[in-house]
Amino acid sequence: MSYYVWLILGVISFVVEMILPTFFALFAGIGFICAAAVAFFFPEMLFWQLMVASAFMIIGAIAFIKRRVGDDEADAIGTHNEFVGIMGKSTTAISEHQEGTVELYTPIVGARRWPAMSVAGGIDAHTEVRVIELRGNTVIVEKI
Repeated sequence: MSYYVWLILGVISFVVEMILPTFFALFAGIGFICAAAVAFFFPEMLFWQLMVASAFMIIGAIAFIKRRVGDDEADAIGTHNEFVGIMGKSTTAISEHQEGTVELYTPIVGARRWPAMSVAGGIDAHTEVRVIELRGNTVIVEKI
């Protein structure tokens, strides 16, 4: 395969890496760029080009599995998962079908007061609640 095809694949992988908040395309991009170098110097060795690209992808996968990237609680920062478990108090009655409001003890995105819905059953005003999910700009809570 021609070296410029490998270069194009490498650039596409790096662009995907910049768009997505993961590192899975990084090693693919590195593998494609290295395969481009092999193709530039040895254009007739397609097998070794494929081996070099595959090796970097496999090394990247093993490195991330061994380091447990993405399994840490700190990785939830900046995602909706970081809001799960925050405690607060309902300021109005809340049900599964009618939105109310809660005031959280820890602010989410700088605000303590959020629209809320119950996960199951009704919740009276001034009842302690816990966030179990975030749907758009509405927190889904359960009674403690």
